[in-house]
Amino acid sequence: MSDSMRKGLGDQAQEKLTPDSQKSTAEQGTEKLSSMGDKAAGAVQPGDSKSTTQELGDKARSGADSTQDTAGSYLNQASDKASELTNKSSGSMPSAGEAQDTGKTYLNQASDKASDLTKKTSESMPSTGQAQDTGKTYLDQASEMASNAAKTVSDTLSDVANKISESGQGSK
Repeated sequence: MSDSMRKGLGDQAQEKLTPDSQKSTAEQGTEKLSSMGDKAAGAVQPGDSKSTTQELGDKARSGADSTQDTAGSYLNQASDKASELTNKSSGSMPSAGEAQDTGKTYLNQASDKASDLTKKTSESMPSTGQAQDTGKTYLDQASEMASNAAKTVSDTLSDVANKISESGQGSK
């Protein structure tokens, strides 16, 4: 599988930057389906067949998904705890203030964890500039190799032409 079968990072960024309020329901659905397909393709595509930018994009998406899942889990815990406290009917029912404090605690934990995961993800990922520099280095190496190969072919052809010319003059 090649990167040509994958959604480009520019397309992904454009989709994220355009607010949903500016998209039709059909566009939102199409984006969601294509994102799910790209995510599945990225999961089954071996890392050694991905371009550097596609591999970085997959890692960033994985980190973001993990952060969302963790934050969602904390938010669900906060919601469950708030519901539990609200629905308690015993004489030791906490006050609304205590329920709010517990909810705030869980929300703060969710926020802290999401922030930590986001920071870890961004620290472990090379910057776009680094990825571009790596790409430029590979491109420069490939260009130099092609230039060297062309010079070798040119020199060889020149040598062959000289030998043919010399052998033609020697037979006269």
